[in-house]
Amino acid sequence: MNKKYIAIIAIVVIGGGFYWYSKSTSNNQPVQYKTAVVEKGTLVVSVAGSGQAEAVNQVDLKPVIAGDAIEVVVVYVKNDQAVKKGDMIALLDSKDAQKSVRNALLDLESAKNKYSQVKTDYNKDKLTRTDKQAQKITVTQKENSLGDAREKLSDYYVRAPFDGIVTGLNVSVGDSVSRSDVLASVITRDVHAKVSINEIDAAQVKVGNKATIKLNALADTTITGKVTKIDTIGQTTQGVVSYNAEIAFDNQNELLKPGMSISAAIIIDVKQDVVIVPNSALKNKSGQSYVEILEGATPRQVNVEIGAANNAETEILSGINVGNTVVTQTIDPNVAAKTTTGSGMRLPGMGGGGLH
Repeated sequence: MNKKYIAIIAIVVIGGGFYWYSKSTSNNQPVQYKTAVVEKGTLVVSVAGSGQAEAVNQVDLKPVIAGDAIEVVVVYVKNDQAVKKGDMIALLDSKDAQKSVRNALLDLESAKNKYSQVKTDYNKDKLTRTDKQAQKITVTQKENSLGDAREKLSDYYVRAPFDGIVTGLNVSVGDSVSRSDVLASVITRDVHAKVSINEIDAAQVKVGNKATIKLNALADTTITGKVTKIDTIGQTTQGVVSYNAEIAFDNQNELLKPGMSISAAIIIDVKQDVVIVPNSALKNKSGQSYVEILEGATPRQVNVEIGAANNAETEILSGINVGNTVVTQTIDPNVAAKTTTGSGMRLPGMGGGGLH
């Protein structure tokens, strides 16, 4: 027998022996199971939403007077300044409006004087009752004109509509503004959350649902609140429908600023004293949910009826009992061994070019 055949026989013997050894040793490693004990507890079911913190109320202050190019005469505030309802924000050029008020006052005084004369003449039978009533109507008309003139004059005084903070102030003395220009905004100190929820989850959310809110900028801060409003009409973005919900905070946090990014968990159900298993214990075959109960060394499959669920746990309505041990993960070392043995072996004396 020449050297070539001897080498081939040696490879077969060594290779076969290695395969038998690896197979026999891998089969000796038992399958391992991670488990959990079935318990009763409270299951909290929530849906997620994300969005921003917003001021509870915000009003953009614009001139309400007719015409364009009205000059700003005085600015009374600065950005981030606290104001009370009625405080002056700015004064616009009101010379013409003031003139209208003065003229209306003069017209009213003239009408009143004339009415006094009419009453005197009426008492002397020089005028009729109709003459007297006509002049009285004239006085009323002049009073109304004065009221209108004063109301128009007040439009030149821009005031805070409620207690709050001035923001977005972008005018200075001498600027010309029109009815479309925003002079400044006033926002409330209190803020709330406005979050977007996908259409499936939004169908389960109701006004009054409790929520927990986390702030991206304040990782260690969690705020509680409740849903105060949810849109009846959704918004479609790239074919995805979502609904906005507003969440009022139970307590205001001074670190929370309008515009901060937030994430919210809106609680839609709380199931107390129910049988619970980890989601990792549940399996499904042909639409039937089941778990594996570990009794001794070998688990057995048990069909279950499931109820409510969250991201971590699921309620079990029937099929298993409290105290059962369910499998949450199966670890088979034999499968791992098979993937690490075999075709990559090279025997001593074998080069890249084969047998010699």
